[in-house]
Amino acid sequence: MIVELDVPRGTRLHLLAHEFEPNPTHRDEVVWSVAVHRDATAGKVRLHGHMCGADGECAKGWCFEAVVLVSAIRANRDGAR
Repeated sequence: MIVELDVPRGTRLHLLAHEFEPNPTHRDEVVWSVAVHRDATAGKVRLHGHMCGADGECAKGWCFEAVVLVSAIRANRDGAR
């Protein structure tokens, strides 16, 4: 299933610990988006982003990769967080 998600690069997303996996630390995280893949499985999409800062201070293409609930991304995008 393809979902309609317009998440510009650099969008700040506050993700709660239960909203993404893998999450070995079981903590909430702030992530700046690089790419949100629109292919959804079970209400989740793959997200690439940065945890190191909005400008990608780690000097990599992305340093965060996880499967994230579509509802969490929409909550951030729509201003609920």
